[in-house]
This record gives sequence, structure tokens and C-alpha cells, in this order.
Amino acid sequence: MAGVIIDEKDTPKLKSLGVKDSKLLTAKQRNGLFPKIINLIKGYKLIIIPPKEIDNALESDDLNLNWLEAHRSAEIINELKPDKVIVDSPSNNCEAYTRYLRKLLNNPKSLQLICIHKADVKHPEVSAASILAKVTRDKEMEKIQEKYGNTGPGYMSNEITQKFLKENWETHPEIFRQSWVSYKNHKDMKHQKTLEDFENFLKEDKQFVFKQIEIEDLAELKQYGYIFVKTISEHEVARLKGPATIVLYKTGKILIQGKDDPLYRQVVPDEQEIRDYVGLDDPLN
Repeated sequence: MAGVIIDEKDTPKLKSLGVKDSKLLTAKQRNGLFPKIINLIKGYKLIIIPPKEIDNALESDDLNLNWLEAHRSAEIINELKPDKVIVDSPSNNCEAYTRYLRKLLNNPKSLQLICIHKADVKHPEVSAASILAKVTRDKEMEKIQEKYGNTGPGYMSNEITQKFLKENWETHPEIFRQSWVSYKNHKDMKHQKTLEDFENFLKEDKQFVFKQIEIEDLAELKQYGYIFVKTISEHEVARLKGPATIVLYKTGKILIQGKDDPLYRQVVPDEQEIRDYVGLDDPLN
């Protein structure tokens, strides 16, 4: 993310430089404009947000991606101390975003705050900030490529990035947004494979599901990524966490809770009895 501070009288000069939304420019054009913008403006601030911070925001009860952006925008505004600021609002509800952002500012009453959706297209000063952010982002990608290999540009529309994610999502999780749907898809595919292995494990002993299951039997599931965790009910003998949650009850029943997937249903003995025992309409979803 980036912010620039400029004398309002100099704003037309940005247009004369060829400044416009960074997405409408080539990498060569952006790199050429970067120093020209720096020389024209009074100051700027750049913030690099690591993947983990985005993941934490999406997992938080208080933040989402828009509110995280508001907090970081406030950090930029508070440091640059403008009299008037135009913010590219990530939300169509600019009124609500403006209210939220204003609460984070050091001088909320004296500052003229204007939040506009797609402001980077409509206002050259916001376009200039988007160019600084984009060039910085590309330089960060170059650093990642030097360390990890050819990642491509980092966008899933690119085949090289697709291939890199497929081959490295588990090896180098620190460089990915793990809340990214593309990352989650690969993680889910691995768990799907684990469940297939689990099903095959059960089929090796066709009597496994129907005999009295012992903790020792469940211990064999460790090879599929399961670990024993503390039981949460007096009726439980054992509980395992993995791609699914597996619970062994004192009645001898085994309950597997996870996705609504046929693989889960195939390994459950007497599904209706489990529903009745647990008291849920469908405990397998």
C-alpha cells in the first residue's frame, strides 16, 4: 500500500507525466514513472503487508480485508499529515468505509476525508500512489524469485504461478496467503487424498468397522496425519484430529465429522444409529 502527499496545484503535472491507474500501465512505464513521481510530490509512505497479517485479519472477529486496509491507510495518513486526503475505498459502501477510517485518524475533525471506490482510476494523485505500490510489489516478487525460484508474477491467471503454487504450497507456506482460495484448494486436495488412504486402510480389514474398536486400532491412523486430542465429553473414549474429527464413544460407536463427502459416509458403521445417539439431524456435515 502507498500514499503520496502533493501540493494541489501540482496535481495536473501528474497527468502531464502520463500518470494513471497502475493496472493500465506496463511494467516498463511504471518503473519509468516511479522516480518522476518521487521528484514531483512532497512525500510518500509505503507499507508492505505480509501474507500472515492478511490471514490473521481474515481469521479475526474484528477485522476483514477492508478493515485491515483501513487501518493501514490510517497509518499512512497519520504519518503524512495532509489537510485533505482522497482514499481508494475497497468497498462500494464508501459512506460506511469513511466512518470506519475516520475513527482511526489522529485528526478526524480537521481532515477533509474523501473515500471513493476506484479512486485510482479517477484521481491522478491516487494513481501515483498506486504506481508506487505496484512497483514496490513487483520488486518484492523479484526478491521472492531470487530465493525460491520462478514464481511467475504471483497472479493465478499466470500458468507459471499456478505451477509454482501447486509444487510449493506446502514446502514454502510462509510466502503464501493461506486464506487465498487457490492455496486452500491445494490443501483440500491433499486432505481428500488422505481420506482416500484412510478408506483403503479400513478396507484392508473388512471387519474393522464392525468389531469392537480399541484405541490401539485408532492409533494406526497416525500414519494418515491424525493426532489424539483431549476428549470433550464423558461419553468419549478417544478423539482424533486430522482431515476429519474422529470420535470413539463408550458405546463402541465411531463418529467421523467433516465435509459432506461420500468418503466420510462410507467409513461410518450404522449412520442412522449415530444420528440418533448424538441427537443431530446430520452429524456428518
